[in-house]
Amino acid sequence: MYKLLKTILLLFIAGTVHANQSVEKIDYVNLAATLIKDGYIQRAKTVLTKVNIKKPDFDFITYYTLKGIVFHKTSYPAISNIFFDAAIKKGQQNKSIYLYIARNHWQRMEYQQVIDAINAAAQVAKDDAQMFVLKAEAYKNLDDMNSAWAVLDEGLVQHPGFSRFYIQKFYYLLELGYYLAAQEYAQKYLKSENYSAKEYLAVSYALRENRQFDLAARLLEEGAIKYSNDDKIIELLGQVYIDQNKYLMAALVFDWASIHHQRFAHRAATLFLKAGDPVRSLQLNRRIAKQDDKFRQRIGIDIYLEDYESMVAKTESLKRYDLLKEDNIVYALAFAYFMNGEYDKSKAYLQGIKDSLLFKKSSYLMQQIEKCKNDSLACS
Repeated sequence: MYKLLKTILLLFIAGTVHANQSVEKIDYVNLAATLIKDGYIQRAKTVLTKVNIKKPDFDFITYYTLKGIVFHKTSYPAISNIFFDAAIKKGQQNKSIYLYIARNHWQRMEYQQVIDAINAAAQVAKDDAQMFVLKAEAYKNLDDMNSAWAVLDEGLVQHPGFSRFYIQKFYYLLELGYYLAAQEYAQKYLKSENYSAKEYLAVSYALRENRQFDLAARLLEEGAIKYSNDDKIIELLGQVYIDQNKYLMAALVFDWASIHHQRFAHRAATLFLKAGDPVRSLQLNRRIAKQDDKFRQRIGIDIYLEDYESMVAKTESLKRYDLLKEDNIVYALAFAYFMNGEYDKSKAYLQGIKDSLLFKKSSYLMQQIEKCKNDSLACS
């Protein structure tokens, strides 16, 4: 009898628990809010489809707001704004919603609506430095540079430590052609914090693209001193000098850089030769680790020096490093043999040239060889 009563009691308790569980409802809106907060956007999107919007006193404000956030974060700006507008109509008072609306309009390139949404956000937008950036860019895209500049000025007042405003002004001035003023803002940007080499590169590259080589070089020199181990800054500095045909300056930059970055030795040697300094070019050529690159460049130096005996002496090395597959080097070697009076060897190398661009030169040199062989005085 006792066992029977115990069994009935356990079944009753189990039944009561099951009944309570069936009555208990999941708050999908709050669950979605938690998921969004934790970054689980797709899960939140799925959970929101399970919400029963027909129940009495349903919180449409929160529901529409969460739907707007989900669609914003999954890159559906138009749908996102439909839900945000619905939330506002239902009585949403939180001004932060307008920041989402502004970003949605930005994605759709609706620049006036971006400005309107930021203005509607009032103080909430003013507390966010990025909103000044967005608003200024919106005005710029509407060709209202005066307003864009005024927004950046206001941003500097509200957020004096936010240096992005300086670089934005820099790009605006650069676009308008006020290069010296742009340089001033670039310096303010780079000095406002301990910026990395990437910032120096970005600003200098923009100056170079606008053919402001002197300003770019000045900034890169500063960056190279500050970040002496950054090979990209050094490389761009050298390139800026090359842009101005300042080959010796570029060679000196790459020469200095090759001490720590061996790959620049080849470029330094080439530039010293172009600058008319073959001695320095030879010195740098010795630093080149890759032997085929070293000999390929050395041929160019020998041609510059008209040192044809030295070129001929490199024949075996050129074979060893498989450089005689390159027709330009074969032609150079053939020419060196010709200049040394070894006509048969010169002719043998010329006959192996297949490059169509070198064919005319080879044909002409063949004719000269025949002349010289028939009349030695013609080539004395």
